[in-house]
Amino acid sequence: MSSGALAVAARDIKSSFVTPVAYVVMAGFLLLSGFFFFSLLQEFNPMSEQAALFHELTPNLNEWVVTPFFLVLQVILIFLVPLLTMRSIAEEKHNGTFEMLATSPLSVGAIVLGKAIAAAFVIFVMLLLAFIFPLVLICYTDVEPMPIVVGFFGLLLFAWSFASLGIAVSSFTKSQTVAGVISLVLLLVLYSADAPAPQVGGGAGKFLQYLAPTTHTQLLLKGVVEGGDLIYFATVILTGLFIANRVLDAQRWR
Repeated sequence: MSSGALAVAARDIKSSFVTPVAYVVMAGFLLLSGFFFFSLLQEFNPMSEQAALFHELTPNLNEWVVTPFFLVLQVILIFLVPLLTMRSIAEEKHNGTFEMLATSPLSVGAIVLGKAIAAAFVIFVMLLLAFIFPLVLICYTDVEPMPIVVGFFGLLLFAWSFASLGIAVSSFTKSQTVAGVISLVLLLVLYSADAPAPQVGGGAGKFLQYLAPTTHTQLLLKGVVEGGDLIYFATVILTGLFIANRVLDAQRWR
C-alpha cells in the first residue's frame, strides 16, 4: 500500500470528522440500531418465557435476535452508505481540489484507494458502535459469540462493497446530490436483484440470485464462512474501485 494512498485516506478521515456529516450518519445509524435491537429483544422475551412455561425448547438468541438484527442493519446501510460516499470524489470536483490531486505526483490508483480506505474506516467505526448491542448479549447471556463475530464481518463486507460502488458513482459527477441519489438507486436495485429470480428461472434467474448481495450474506450473518461469498464481495469491491480508477484516469488527461 503506497504512502500516497494513506495520505489521501488520512486527509479524508480527518475531513469526515471535522464536518458534521459523519457524526450525523453515525448517530442516526446508532439510534436506528438500538431501536431495532431492543424491539427484537422485547419480542424474544415473551417467547422465551412461554417456552419455559410449557417446558419447550428455549428459542435461540442468535436465531431470533442477532441474525434478524444484522438483516435490519443491511437495509439501513443501503440508505446511509450513499451519504458517506457521495462526497468522496464529487466534492473534490465541485470545490476544484480534484485538479490539484490530479496534477500531483499521486497516481489515480492511489487517490481512489485512499478514498476507499477512508470510507472503509468510517464504516468500520460506525458498525463497531452498533456492535455494542450484540456485545451486551455476549457478556450477559449464553449466546454463541462466534456467529456474531462472523456476522459482523459479513456486514463489513456488505457495506464496503456498497461503498466501493458509491465511490465509483461519485467519480462520474460534480454533484454530491446526484451521486447520492444514483448510488441509492443502484444499491436498492442490486439489493433486490434476486426478487424476480423465481419468475425468470433458468440461467438468468440464477445470475440474478448470484448478483444480489443478500444471497452471499445469508450464511455469513449466521456465522458460516463460504469461499464463494468472500470472492463475490472482493469482486464487487475491486469492480467499484476499478471503475472509479478508469473514470478519473480518463478525466485526468482531458
